[in-house]
Amino acid sequence: MRVLLIDDTARASVQRVLDFAMLPDSWYFPGRSSDIPGNDPRFVAHLRYGFRCVFTVTKAPDGFVFRHLTISVDSDKYPNVAAACAIAEMFGFSGWDGKTMDRLPATWMANVNKKEHCIVLAQPYEDARATA
Repeated sequence: MRVLLIDDTARASVQRVLDFAMLPDSWYFPGRSSDIPGNDPRFVAHLRYGFRCVFTVTKAPDGFVFRHLTISVDSDKYPNVAAACAIAEMFGFSGWDGKTMDRLPATWMANVNKKEHCIVLAQPYEDARATA
């Protein structure tokens, strides 16, 4: 089992990414944005004990806007569900009760990417700018 340490260093790393990714000019547009967010350090937070988090506000071609978070660990394993939920909350995801481990909140979408050993989470982005 891997420890998730949410300390001031972790919070600062996440806040640095949020400060950039939440800017409307920084939103990710699949198929239109030039770089993949995981290759841009401004979208990436490294947390202690091997957690790598890539966060964007993504606007899909159909206009759907969502928070998008990919969490991986430095092994061939996957992040623990509880750790993924706690990290997602740090990135502004809402609705997790802090204890349920067998299902995600109803507004969260999830995928386990076996090829890249990561968990991908998404949640509709509720913001007036999302409709602009």
